Amino acid sequence: MSTATETSKATLILDHETLQAKQLAVAVVDKPVPPIWMIFVPVFFVFFASKMRQYKNGLKDFSENYLLSRRWALNAAEEAIAGGGEVAVEPILARVKDIPSSALPLYSSWFLLLARHYQQLLLSPGTSYPMLVRAAYRNKANYLLFCDRLGKSETALNRALLPGIAGEQAEVEGVIDRMAQQIDELRREELTEIFR
Repeated sequence: MSTATETSKATLILDHETLQAKQLAVAVVDKPVPPIWMIFVPVFFVFFASKMRQYKNGLKDFSENYLLSRRWALNAAEEAIAGGGEVAVEPILARVKDIPSSALPLYSSWFLLLARHYQQLLLSPGTSYPMLVRAAYRNKANYLLFCDRLGKSETALNRALLPGIAGEQAEVEGVIDRMAQQIDELRREELTEIFR
């Protein structure tokens, strides 16, 4: 069982990840743009309103899917701290049945890297996410190294999942590339804000 302090730190971490998921969704999910003439033809504007609802639902779905494994990693980190042991990856691997077996080692590596990061944050002193990161990583270079490792791990995992994703491969690859670029940009912005 986690202490009240660990719970509040977990909330800080999850709030940060949720904000990042929303920012990433806005950057990656294509927003429909109506032609100017559509405003003057009510029937077409209703069609556009429907497309906007789909877009908003797409943002929500993207964010929820992006956060799912991150929530699991945070819970695994809390359990490892409470139990005084290592992060348990095997129970999580049993949950991800849709992942091709060839991608499981990459998922396991990424998950473990993320869970250990969360563990480090949970064990660090601080009352805000930036304070936790500064306490855990000490300086900008250390945190940048972690961000680069995590980014490479995520990209490798996404590429390994590519064959199992429905859709035109070139389009899916474009989305993966856009995600990697946006995540990198978000992390670099975060890095600048945390280590001023």
